[in-house]
Amino acid sequence: MSTSVLRALKILELLSGSDKPLPLTRIAEQLDIPKSTAHAILRALASQEFLEVTEHASYSIGLRAFEVGAAHLRSNNAVDIVIPQLAYLTKELGITSHYAVLDGTDAVYLCKQDPPGLGIKLASSVGARLPAVVTAVGKAALAWLPGNDLAAHLPAGAEQRRDGGIMAELAQVRERGYSLDDGATASGVRCIAAPVFSPSGAPGAIGVSYMLGSAVDAEAVSVHVMNSASRLTQLLGTLTRKATA
Repeated sequence: MSTSVLRALKILELLSGSDKPLPLTRIAEQLDIPKSTAHAILRALASQEFLEVTEHASYSIGLRAFEVGAAHLRSNNAVDIVIPQLAYLTKELGITSHYAVLDGTDAVYLCKQDPPGLGIKLASSVGARLPAVVTAVGKAALAWLPGNDLAAHLPAGAEQRRDGGIMAELAQVRERGYSLDDGATASGVRCIAAPVFSPSGAPGAIGVSYMLGSAVDAEAVSVHVMNSASRLTQLLGTLTRKATA
């Protein structure tokens, strides 16, 4: 792959993970790209609407990039199966629900449903990429992976730090059937997630988020989440069997 293409992809990855537009200087510095080269690539991406340029000459992800990313879900009809499960959870519980899959050591959020009038900002925006070991959805997806597969999705050295580390936490997740995150990704926000097993896709999880201290029954929420994850696993399995029949 050419250097220019690799740099363009790195720029898209950087901007997709940022919650605000970034200026040319910062992009060039973070990716260690000559400023003139970065400017040329940014202009090319913006001309094709993969990036948007603000009035202050900063850059953010454009509509075309979103369309390309959304094609991943459309390609296997997964969105038609995932969204109704998220909509059900959000309607029943009145809280945010989301679906994420593992990509390397990160959890990538693919779908999300917010209840009407949500007044809090969560880290689980569609397309967001967060370290799997600190998110509820990431830990739920990791917990049931066999040894070799698990190692590929953990940060370097994490598997060896067994005493009180991520391995002990994943064992607790398997025992409970769901994972918890109390404020690790967003201060004051609890996340509960359960694994989704897809025969043909990346390991994933379905989860919910709500403010700590709110009038939410965590035990009832965990049951709803596990039931929805089980249902989604069945539906994705049916989709795979139909596709290969």
